Amino acid sequence: MQLTPPQVNRFYGIWFPLLRFVNQKRKVIDETLLRTESLNPNDAAVVRNSLWSDDRLLEDFVCENPAALSDADLAVVKSWRFRVSGTFLVVKHLKKYSVLVSGESSGSEGPKVYGVVGLNCPLEDILFDLPCMIKATLIPFEGTITYDSLFTSYPIILGRNITGTLNRDYQRAKKRGTIIESLGRADLAIVR
Repeated sequence: MQLTPPQVNRFYGIWFPLLRFVNQKRKVIDETLLRTESLNPNDAAVVRNSLWSDDRLLEDFVCENPAALSDADLAVVKSWRFRVSGTFLVVKHLKKYSVLVSGESSGSEGPKVYGVVGLNCPLEDILFDLPCMIKATLIPFEGTITYDSLFTSYPIILGRNITGTLNRDYQRAKKRGTIIESLGRADLAIVR
């Protein structure tokens, strides 16, 4: 599963102005490198890391609204304060979303399990040797969970014991109905 083409356009119509704003405030890379048609993912990652290190940047972007975004688009930016960053194990690709298990345990219920959709392609088109480990920031978008357009995958091979544990974590979450499919109040900003 992935975002629809209009959703992808909307996402990048919000994301690129936000990255440019952060870079203008923090001056982390040369401004000419932020041209959307030729943006290097490594440059975007440097700016993105600066963004996620300080929530005031999100707040300032919303207050200043330098790209003259709509109220609905600004609500999306506000919802990104509910993001989840960390290391995840991609366990399964389903029709509805890809299943990511948090690398951290959430107490007696085990690790958190997320249902995540791809941006302009399904995650299964990018991550096909499962299970695999990624470092990512998950964000709410129009009632779903996606990622902030960048993630790092690690070339590791997980043994049968770990794979079995991950599958049990997924099955347990599925049975309990605790697969997280939205973050915060993201569903308030759905535009159709």
